[in-house]
Amino acid sequence: MTIDGKLREAALSTALAAGDLLRQGTSMKVNSSTADDVKMQADVDSETLVRERLKETGLPVIGEELGGDPALFDSHECYWVVDPLDGTYNYLRRQPSTCVSLGLMRGSEPILGVIRDFTSDKTYLGVPGEGTMVNGVRITPRWADTIADACIMTGFPAAADKSGPAMALFIDQVRRYKKIRMIGSAALALAYVGEGVADTYYESGTNLWDVAAGLAILRASGGHYRLVPTGRRPLNYDLWASAREEWTR
Repeated sequence: MTIDGKLREAALSTALAAGDLLRQGTSMKVNSSTADDVKMQADVDSETLVRERLKETGLPVIGEELGGDPALFDSHECYWVVDPLDGTYNYLRRQPSTCVSLGLMRGSEPILGVIRDFTSDKTYLGVPGEGTMVNGVRITPRWADTIADACIMTGFPAAADKSGPAMALFIDQVRRYKKIRMIGSAALALAYVGEGVADTYYESGTNLWDVAAGLAILRASGGHYRLVPTGRRPLNYDLWASAREEWTR
């Protein structure tokens, strides 16, 4: 699908503006904290800015903080999927793996992704069929040839099942890989696979806003993914995303 230049520019400029807001430290106020998650005012401030800037596109928005219509996933409409601050706990602790993630989808199909890693000053742009760019330069990922030499990115969402049987399944899934990495940002983990600095991303119970942009970047780089609804809540999935289709099974 050919992406309108105005939509591309809107996504890029919006992600950059939100990244600038967060880099300047919009607010370090913690709005809520649970045993396994934290929500900050910065999340809300960033999504408010993103939604205001995306109004000009006339497309609906699904966002982590302010919601949206999950029925869009089963439609043929175009819409934005926004994680205004992925890696909130990292941001709170001033750890580097945090970003703004803007995906454009048509129904269940990711058609454009922009991820702004504002701590590293890197911007990922992916359009399936056109390729992936990092800071405006087209990249070609150099993925491992075998799973025994590959690196898998993974993590545990806030609501992840951490029971004994679930952890045993998790270990069985990831132990085939040479190296395992957890960075606390699903969006950036997917961007790393799209860039070719990792080879697979796996997570159980992730949300669409965490991965929409990253899936577009992965597809733009020639990768593959398998998204399976968990049934726990709308737009929540088990996800395998990888350089090679056989590694998504």
